[in-house]
Amino acid sequence: MENIDTKLLRVFDEIRRTGSVSAAAERMGMSQSTMSFFLAKLRGLFDDPLFVRTTSGMEPTARALELEGRVAAALAAVQALLEPPVFLPAASDRVFRLCMTDISHIVLLPRIVNRLRDAAPAVRIEIFRIGPDTPARMESGEADLSIGFMPQLDAGFYRQRLFEQDFVCVAGPRHPRIRRTFTRADFAREGHVDVSPSTTSQLIVEQAIRRAGLERQVVLRLPSYLGLAAIIAQTDFVATVPSLLGGIVARQEGLRVHPPPIPIERYAVNQYWHARLHRDPGHAWLRQTLAELFMDTGVGVSPPRRRSSRRAD
Repeated sequence: MENIDTKLLRVFDEIRRTGSVSAAAERMGMSQSTMSFFLAKLRGLFDDPLFVRTTSGMEPTARALELEGRVAAALAAVQALLEPPVFLPAASDRVFRLCMTDISHIVLLPRIVNRLRDAAPAVRIEIFRIGPDTPARMESGEADLSIGFMPQLDAGFYRQRLFEQDFVCVAGPRHPRIRRTFTRADFAREGHVDVSPSTTSQLIVEQAIRRAGLERQVVLRLPSYLGLAAIIAQTDFVATVPSLLGGIVARQEGLRVHPPPIPIERYAVNQYWHARLHRDPGHAWLRQTLAELFMDTGVGVSPPRRRSSRRAD
């Protein structure tokens, strides 16, 4: 059998609905002779008259009655294929996979989870750690988006700024030397906790220390920020951390929070995604949800510059 296109299926459906070749032609915006041509083609394809003339109009044959439901289903499937996709948060059980840092686990993830649970209770979330493989994960579709500071990405990625971060210094509530103020001399004298391998936020701090002509005594290096608050609370160490994290751990552990005694550059926390998901309705809903949660400016979406990837906080 020859390939059958949707126009022939529509011809069949209109003649079935109207019981008239001329009425079907008018509804489809074609001449009666063209409609008759297509009907003849249908008859040849199915080796059956399909519709026969009677006193009450064109009546379907037994073969046409057999085809009626399948033709209607095929047309409905084509129509559904052409309709723009729709994402319904309340009905979706989609899994969203996000890349973020351990700081974001503490600062951002609880708010994200609560908002998604309210708006889309059956949606699930999986978290990957931001790392050198993050761009490849997003490009392949293994990860939906990343949240952090990733200034070096190749072409094909979008970014949207969510908010800016500055820094604070934290010390324990019973620190023997640091009370109401935290000076340059304190910064240089006290033992510091650092996170290694260095994250983008820690690299920014290191650059600021070099510009200020200071050195810090790193006495403890941690693999992540997750244990930092308890260590600062129970020792006489200090740490320089992004301000949102500092505020949270200060409330949790009663830490003292001080402005850094040296200027430290702020940095932007963005959401990043690959072009392959840019027009996906569910993905667009997720991005909008995150923007509503965290955006503090009217900055829009733009592709990042052409650079390679590095780990970010």
